[in-house]
Amino acid sequence: MNNPLLENSTLPLFSKIKPEHIEPAIDQLLADARAAIEQHLQATSTYTWENLVEPIDNADDKLNKAWSPVSHMNAVINSDESRAAYNACLPKLSQYATEVGQNAALFNAYRTLAESEQFKTLNIAQQKIISNALRDFKLSGVDLDDDKKQRYQEINQELSKLSSTYDENLMDATNAWTKLITAEQQLAGLPESALAQAQQAAIHAEKTGWLLTLQFPSYYAVMTYADNRELRQELYTAYSTRASDQAPPCRAMGQLGNYGKNTGIALSKSATARL
Repeated sequence: MNNPLLENSTLPLFSKIKPEHIEPAIDQLLADARAAIEQHLQATSTYTWENLVEPIDNADDKLNKAWSPVSHMNAVINSDESRAAYNACLPKLSQYATEVGQNAALFNAYRTLAESEQFKTLNIAQQKIISNALRDFKLSGVDLDDDKKQRYQEINQELSKLSSTYDENLMDATNAWTKLITAEQQLAGLPESALAQAQQAAIHAEKTGWLLTLQFPSYYAVMTYADNRELRQELYTAYSTRASDQAPPCRAMGQLGNYGKNTGIALSKSATARL
């Protein structure tokens, strides 16, 4: 199967990326990144920018270039399939990040390079990258005892899971809230482009009038241009309390309900208690 996430393209191939491409690509790139670390650690004991930092950074860059479009698409065209693939990759990426950060051999290689004469010949940006890497190793617990390293890893995994769940709840809450306007004068002040967008949203929802949402183009237009203070306040309150038990009732596609119930606030309390 050709995988667009593994192609060496200048820009992400958004139109070709499917949910079934995500996990196989990330698995492959994680394996490649791990192999790059082992290969370059074992190849020599005299480390330089060219035989250590650059090849490992290149492997990580390929991983980042694949994951960035996946993250973006998960945020803007989320589906059950893409969400499942995205969530399947999160613990793997968290595991890899913790594993690299606590790799004592890699830490020692970077430290050896930082203490070498070759370090003095590097430019400021290269020296900064190496110094930041040494800082990040320590922040990742490279010097911790084994039991504390394990606990650090568990916390990282839990934080990754909770953060993803909260983001999903926030997205679902944003998508759930709508307000149908049937009298155009209530939208006085909005530019023609915003009115057309709201009207198109209503048509798409098979309604008559102008449909406002908490998607940023709709929300921003109302908050910036609408003369109706009560309307601005209503949208501001709804936007500010998304995914919380403080959210006001809303009518989403004709169904009245509280779009924040059992989402963000409950999760935040759970995260606090568990971490």
